[in-house]
Amino acid sequence: MTTPESAPDQPAQPTPPQPGGSQPTGWGEPPRYGQYAPGYDPAAPQTPAAPQYGTPQYGTAPGTPAAGQYGQSQYGQYSPPTAQVPGYRPPADKPGIVPLRPLSLGELYDGAFGAVRHNPAVTLGLTAIVVVVAVAIGTLLSIPLTTWFTDLFGGLFAEVESDPTMQDLGFTQDILGVTYGSMLGTGLLLLLATPLAMGVMAVSVSESVIGRKITVSEAWRRVGKRAWYLIGFSLLSLLAWLVAYALLVAVVAGLFAVDVTLGVIGIFLALAAAVVGGVWLFTRVLLAAPALAVEGGGFWATVARAWRLTRGTFWRVLGIYLLTSIILSVIGQIVSIPVSLLMSVFMVQSNDVGLAVSYGITYVVSGGMSVLFLGGVTALLYIDTRMRREGLDVQLQAAAAVADK
Repeated sequence: MTTPESAPDQPAQPTPPQPGGSQPTGWGEPPRYGQYAPGYDPAAPQTPAAPQYGTPQYGTAPGTPAAGQYGQSQYGQYSPPTAQVPGYRPPADKPGIVPLRPLSLGELYDGAFGAVRHNPAVTLGLTAIVVVVAVAIGTLLSIPLTTWFTDLFGGLFAEVESDPTMQDLGFTQDILGVTYGSMLGTGLLLLLATPLAMGVMAVSVSESVIGRKITVSEAWRRVGKRAWYLIGFSLLSLLAWLVAYALLVAVVAGLFAVDVTLGVIGIFLALAAAVVGGVWLFTRVLLAAPALAVEGGGFWATVARAWRLTRGTFWRVLGIYLLTSIILSVIGQIVSIPVSLLMSVFMVQSNDVGLAVSYGITYVVSGGMSVLFLGGVTALLYIDTRMRREGLDVQLQAAAAVADK
């Protein structure tokens, strides 16, 4: 090693300042290239400096992580996340059509379509059979009702039939009879059959959530055990609407008997009460149908439990249902265009049988879409609400683990 004294081209080093003396020339200036710093003795033994944070220790090969460095973990050790992203959701098991955790709106819709793809034999086949059979029986039932309505409208609409303008628009005695007869007959059967189809959809969705596919016979057997509960709930709901409507009409009639102004005010108050009260009551019992189909409890106990499920989640349940209904109405308008053209042809020709058939096709299309998509969303909304309020996701994970074995 060449020392500063033996280096031929290296100038002499300045002498360090002595205590009490003056500072020599050149002290404090930065050393030039090839010079040692002032006060540095290359012959003295060197002591390694303490490792700095983020730099490897003395003797550590470059590129090798040093132990105990700040912000780094040793090899094989777990490094926890430093922060949570807003809206972050931990990964959840997804043995079936949806992840087993509280669901978002997109996951509800995706799960409704996924339920149809996962088990089309039940969701498409069995529900379609229920709706078609109900519409067929309703169409047959509408024949005597058509005759009754035609005779009823014979005297009431005698002047309408004599008006050429009304005839051009298709308002005839036979057309009105077929219209009201089909609406009453087919509507009554659909009122009884739709809860059964919804129950089939709820049972299939509840099994598809854990990745299990049930057969058509199993789905029908399970729904058949709860059929009277589902039909009874539908009839009870209809009875409640009729009673409420009769009470509002009686109140308005009483107000008109007292004063005309009070009667007019009563009409607006009755309409507001009907809308607000009807929406509130409908939302609170919306989850009762899937609960009656899936659960095995008694009728009143299950309805009361479904009522409690919507407590605290009223606006979420109502918003999702209204949005789904709007989407279905838009799709229904697009799909019903060919059916409407067919109905217009039969109305011009005054073909009663063809008009009844066209009404039946319309009911099949609208009822089938309502059962498939709206029924699937309602069933998933029931499961989602239970996961949020009762921790159903833990039970579903256990059921999925058993189903995999």
